[in-house]
Amino acid sequence: MARIRPSKGQDSGEPGPGGAEPPVPAKKPKKSDGDRKAQKRPRRQPKTDKPGSVTKSVQEGRSRRFLGEVIIELKKVTWPNRAQLFQATAVVIIFVAVVAIYLGVIDTLMSALIDAIF
Repeated sequence: MARIRPSKGQDSGEPGPGGAEPPVPAKKPKKSDGDRKAQKRPRRQPKTDKPGSVTKSVQEGRSRRFLGEVIIELKKVTWPNRAQLFQATAVVIIFVAVVAIYLGVIDTLMSALIDAIF
């Protein structure tokens, strides 16, 4: 839950909506010059593989898992029977023939129009 800060001049000291006062963060003590000199710089760590890098064995496992999931999804598909397949194929062939005839007629008319103009 987000804490809402009071605007300037509204710090009345009364508890908030929950009945409890919001916690006040503790201040960190300042370090003296002697403490700074005593601290050593952290050494660089040797480079390691990036967290997102993938080894060859993991990639092979991923492809095997992908193929397994594809097979599972294909088992869920409702495949058409032979009659539905023939009917859908006939619809597609008829539609393609109608569009081909339409485009052929338009092409013939346009080419005749272009020949008449030029």
